[in-house]
Amino acid sequence: MNSTDVAASGGMFSSSSMGGFSYGIGVSIGIILLITTITLTSYFCTRNPFSEAEAQEGHTELSDQQHSITIEEGFDEATLRSFPKVLYSQAKLRKDTTASCCSICLADYKGTDMLRLLPYCGHLFHVKCVDPWLRLHPTCPVCRNSPAPTPLTTPLAEVAPLSSRPG
Repeated sequence: MNSTDVAASGGMFSSSSMGGFSYGIGVSIGIILLITTITLTSYFCTRNPFSEAEAQEGHTELSDQQHSITIEEGFDEATLRSFPKVLYSQAKLRKDTTASCCSICLADYKGTDMLRLLPYCGHLFHVKCVDPWLRLHPTCPVCRNSPAPTPLTTPLAEVAPLSSRPG
């Protein structure tokens, strides 16, 4: 094949001489671009949004936002002492008590265990288990109902209002 034949046929890179090779290169470049796009997207989506300099400058702004968050506080000691305590041997005599273990520590109740009876929901817990919870959270650990009257609604109060429960 001389130079006039190559020029007449469209050159060395004509579509008839390349065939599937050009498609292979196109697909390879497409795959490389797709992998690059996925890698860059995952990098930018998972990286920390603040750089070191922005973190130093925005630290006071971020801490101001954190102070505006309302953290629910539990009950004080006087309120905790107002919730009734019962021995398990007395509590199991009641017909509406079916609990046989503490839902916090999962230990079975013994007849001499001192339990805290939460008002309104009637759930029983070991005093040593539920008191730390109630110091931090104003709700029952099981039903999230508030053991004290509150103007705020609780999830269970929307279904069965607290005023309709027997006292």
